[in-house]
Amino acid sequence: MKSNLLLILFFSLLISAYAQEAGNVVKYEGIVKIHREGVVRPINVNNPDFPIFVRDIIKTKSSSIAFIRFIDGSKIVLTEKSSLTVQGLDLISATEGRVLFKIEKRGKLKGLKVKARSVVIGVKGTRFIVDMKDGEMNIYLKEGVLSVRSLIGEFIRYRKREISEFEKFREEQIGEYERFKEKMEREFKEFVKEFEMRGGTAVSIKDGEVRDIRIPPYIEREFEYLDRF
Repeated sequence: MKSNLLLILFFSLLISAYAQEAGNVVKYEGIVKIHREGVVRPINVNNPDFPIFVRDIIKTKSSSIAFIRFIDGSKIVLTEKSSLTVQGLDLISATEGRVLFKIEKRGKLKGLKVKARSVVIGVKGTRFIVDMKDGEMNIYLKEGVLSVRSLIGEFIRYRKREISEFEKFREEQIGEYERFKEKMEREFKEFVKEFEMRGGTAVSIKDGEVRDIRIPPYIEREFEYLDRF
């Protein structure tokens, strides 16, 4: 048994020597595991500043959390029962749970992309959360700009119609404002391959349908994790 553990450690060190370092698990609570290419058993994160490499999969168990700093200074937080794959220095996959991002602007470097289920999120210096549960995914954008692109077909993007001040005034004058307001506030849908999000907004994506939602108070509080390291 001891010889097997030494062999696993040897191959882990050998792979690390040739792998491209992506960042560190700066701190953690609970149980955090690293699934590393070529290593049979998952590695337990057991000390601060634990290195992570391209192609690593980071997973948190129940009541656990991991604080990750990328080599460009970007921050990522995995809450409990979450998983993240470092596919490259410019591509990360959030595969389950709730993952928080604070992405730094990269200047002339290639912009970071985050893959989450069947979408790719283009990031340009921003703070956002991807929350995946069952067949639904919510994206909460605190600040900055995101582009969200579908990998399979088009989104059905639902929006609410907005009434201009002039239209409101005109309809009030002719006594039909309430009927007009009801008509204009109904949802309408459009088919899009990609859409853009601005700071302070959130969407829910399920079965290819995208709807605007509000950022709940508990999510607002979780953004504070990104300022703790």
